Amino acid sequence: MNLSAKLSKLLPILGLCSAIGLNAQASGATYAEPGFILTSIKPLQLIAQDITQGVIESVVLLPPGASPHAYALRPSEVKDIYNAKSIYWVGHQLESFLQKPFSKHPQKTHALASLGDFNPVTAAANGHNPNAEAHDEHEDHEGHDDDDTDIHLEDDHSNPVHVHHYQGRDPHIWLSPTVALLIAQEIKTQTTALYPQHQAQLAANYAAFEASLEKVDLSLKAQFSPLKALGFLVFHDAYSRFIEHYQLNQIGALTINPAKRPGAKHLAQIRRQIKQSAPVCIFSEPQFSKVAIQTVMRDTQLRSAELDPLATQVTAEKARYASFLADFGQRIISCLGGFPRTD
Repeated sequence: MNLSAKLSKLLPILGLCSAIGLNAQASGATYAEPGFILTSIKPLQLIAQDITQGVIESVVLLPPGASPHAYALRPSEVKDIYNAKSIYWVGHQLESFLQKPFSKHPQKTHALASLGDFNPVTAAANGHNPNAEAHDEHEDHEGHDDDDTDIHLEDDHSNPVHVHHYQGRDPHIWLSPTVALLIAQEIKTQTTALYPQHQAQLAANYAAFEASLEKVDLSLKAQFSPLKALGFLVFHDAYSRFIEHYQLNQIGALTINPAKRPGAKHLAQIRRQIKQSAPVCIFSEPQFSKVAIQTVMRDTQLRSAELDPLATQVTAEKARYASFLADFGQRIISCLGGFPRTD
């Protein structure tokens, strides 16, 4: 093969390498160590990259829009699991499909569910009742129809409404600022063990994370203070960690299992309850159909907004966990306050 022919074959490869280099330079991301830390879902990636910035890259396993409740791994993703320096996930309580592939790498896999192991929440009229008993979502519910999904609302006398959980606790632990800080601390500790030479950098990153989170948390608490009594509904019962932390008044959820469509009888029940308890907002999620939301909103004064607990619309390269939490909270504040967010 002559030189000209060789060059013609190399040019596309060189062009690709150049593009990759330019993209890396444009993102401004530089890391002292090769390889990457793997997180199961985007919110954990946001926390991890805040802690590991400048030391090692943090990447996410699940693609945008994928549900952590059920997903079929592609060969490239199995390879990522194998190549990762360390792995972080909530645990089988959320990403049950990852239990088997992660079990093959026990030394580098860290389940975070235990960091959020506090008692389940029962929302009362004031949105906060920490002494409620747990209730397993997989138990049979007496009086429920076969086509129905579990829905728990206040009754006519404002009795406590049950906020349903996965096996006695809500696995969406990253929505609690308190637990998010514990997750960050765990990632700092484990990454320092891997790369002790970067202890100072990791400690500085953690301090910055803690400061930014505290600032957002205090701001949200102040803004939520006059809104705590206002009731709202959600599509997916996934927010009890956030609700407990800010003492909010979620009075119901259309489903505890987003993969299961709410039954017609339950939707009718919710519409009756809306008339009785007068919630002001209902929240949808970007990855799920809004048909059920639109059904219960019909001929009501409910405002609506979108919540994205999985940060599917967040660009990780441009975001921090604190900014994700701030935006999540502001969407609730705006809707409760009468200014629904539509973006």
